[in-house]
Amino acid sequence: MLVKALLSLGLLAGALATPTPPPVQHRPITDYLWPMPRQVVDANATVACNDFWIDIKSNNPDVFNIVSNAFDRFQNSVSVKTHGKWGGSTLPVTIHVADETKASTPAALAGIDESYSLQATKSGIVINATTQAGAVYGLQTLSQLVTPDANLVLGSITDSPRFPYRGILLDTARNYFPVEDIKRILDGLAYSKINVMKWLLYEAQSFTIVWDKYPVLYQEGAYKDAQGKPKVFTKQDIQDVINYAFERNIRIIPVFETPSHNGMFGLVDPSFVSGWKHAPFDGDSYDWANSSYPAGTIVWFGRQYCFGPPCGGLDPRVPGALNLLTEFLTEVGSWFPDPVIHVGHSEANPRLYGVVPDSWDIADQSTLDPFMRAFEPQLVNILKSINKKYGAWDVITTLGMMDLVPKDGIITLGELGGDPVGIIETLAAAGFENVVVSPDPFYFLDCSPSQSWCLYDYEAVSPADTYNLPGYIVSPGQWHNWTKIYTYDPLDGLSPAAAKTVKGGFGTMWAETLKRHNIDRFIFPRIASIAERMWTYDAVALNNKTGVRLDRFRASLVNELKIAAADINYLGNQEGMIYRPEYCDTHLNTPDQTVSAFVFIGAPLTDRDGNPPVDPLQSHYAAHADWCKIASLYTTNSFVYTAPNPVPYPY
Repeated sequence: MLVKALLSLGLLAGALATPTPPPVQHRPITDYLWPMPRQVVDANATVACNDFWIDIKSNNPDVFNIVSNAFDRFQNSVSVKTHGKWGGSTLPVTIHVADETKASTPAALAGIDESYSLQATKSGIVINATTQAGAVYGLQTLSQLVTPDANLVLGSITDSPRFPYRGILLDTARNYFPVEDIKRILDGLAYSKINVMKWLLYEAQSFTIVWDKYPVLYQEGAYKDAQGKPKVFTKQDIQDVINYAFERNIRIIPVFETPSHNGMFGLVDPSFVSGWKHAPFDGDSYDWANSSYPAGTIVWFGRQYCFGPPCGGLDPRVPGALNLLTEFLTEVGSWFPDPVIHVGHSEANPRLYGVVPDSWDIADQSTLDPFMRAFEPQLVNILKSINKKYGAWDVITTLGMMDLVPKDGIITLGELGGDPVGIIETLAAAGFENVVVSPDPFYFLDCSPSQSWCLYDYEAVSPADTYNLPGYIVSPGQWHNWTKIYTYDPLDGLSPAAAKTVKGGFGTMWAETLKRHNIDRFIFPRIASIAERMWTYDAVALNNKTGVRLDRFRASLVNELKIAAADINYLGNQEGMIYRPEYCDTHLNTPDQTVSAFVFIGAPLTDRDGNPPVDPLQSHYAAHADWCKIASLYTTNSFVYTAPNPVPYPY
């Protein structure tokens, strides 16, 4: 038996002294818990606490260290919550870990047993877990049972997650966030019992990885800080994040999008990229005066050439391009211990690869099928050769290649989320075994008044727009609020066979609308709505206590982790600015950011030729516009994270 003796938390009282909060009225134990555990028995009692000490029943040094570090985090959180004021008993926390061989490395987190039980009595706390993952979750749950007046709520909990995959996609390519921000986000994810972070590290706009084999990629392809240094992640940075996440039960899955969104690979050799920096980036092959177009025809944003700027897609038909992709997946992919690499496949465009005449106004996605069917077996073989499992978006169902994709791959319902039941049924019927959900009408966390393509009816009825941006198109609306997120259940409407394929879901945090000062409030506490839906075994109905519990959880994020989480009633329409990817800071008034598209939020009301303002209600915008122009109103490098002021716990 290894015992870790801890100094009394009372020693912190001098540094943290604030008025002792008044005693709180006894409430049901379930009022304190988020996400709701599988089974809870309320003892209808509390005990005053003076201190906690830990006894870890494990002879495995790795297990001991992980659980010990988790206890240190628990110690800190409850000390902050109680202001270091203590009275009553010193309680032992005894932790039994049954299987000491599991999760000795980050790779082993995939599929690990996360169950635990917790008994909190007047004489102490006992946590039993199969692995250290469950032990860490047990300590997190225990921290929620400590009240601001230093009482421990008593009862017993038996817990395990509903789904094994509960995550977030974090985009650090469209706007860059340093390691310190990522670690703070990981802390909040761990509090929420989120166990996967998909990490998007490059895009057409930037390449943030220090890959020494091709230094030009980050030297010329990364954003620059105020001193002109590239904003990048070294191999050591990435491993630091992976290890930090591992101690918090969080897998790090890299997102290496291909073949689209690969413009930066043109820095190695321009021939490797098709349509690189094409302008205008959504094409200019149409003529609005052409009488052959049906009345009211809309050429939607991005369908004409690429979603950018800048344009560019890896062209695997060029032998050197496929070699570059192989080298990248092999070397940089090996930095990530997780068994999965997500290869995306979003927004591949037939016009970009020249498989349809550029004179065509509308190019059906199916015209890309032969191209993708030639590419996909090569990509699958690359992943097999480096012993990585395949992951991709649900667009594989529209690219005519489902028969080529490994059936044990992880397929994400996302961009086709308008029909979640139909897509999941299609994937299940095709034999896919692992479907995770992130439907854009519910789980895309970037959806806000800055994103015209994800404003749905329920968001368009929000209070009047508060933006004051003369000369730019703005839109009243709100983001996907936590209640809308909470109401989506991935199993609703599915056949039993399709339901078996669903392994969980995650929030998608694209970074177009983010800078360092607002990333916390875009993620938290809304990700906690997804977390409870994914964790709680018997789906909890939205009721009059849900918001109260979430509000208390949000106070813990703010006070204990210094996460600038939004108030639960915040609707996103108070941001006051429409942001663009950081690419725009240095590409104002350049040809490759020119767009000719339907009206988009943040577009200037006058075109590049100074023509009169367009009606924001028009269905299209035929003249060339400066997509990046609004970025001239701010400087990305001036945005910083600011630690939030403490907020009161509701109870």
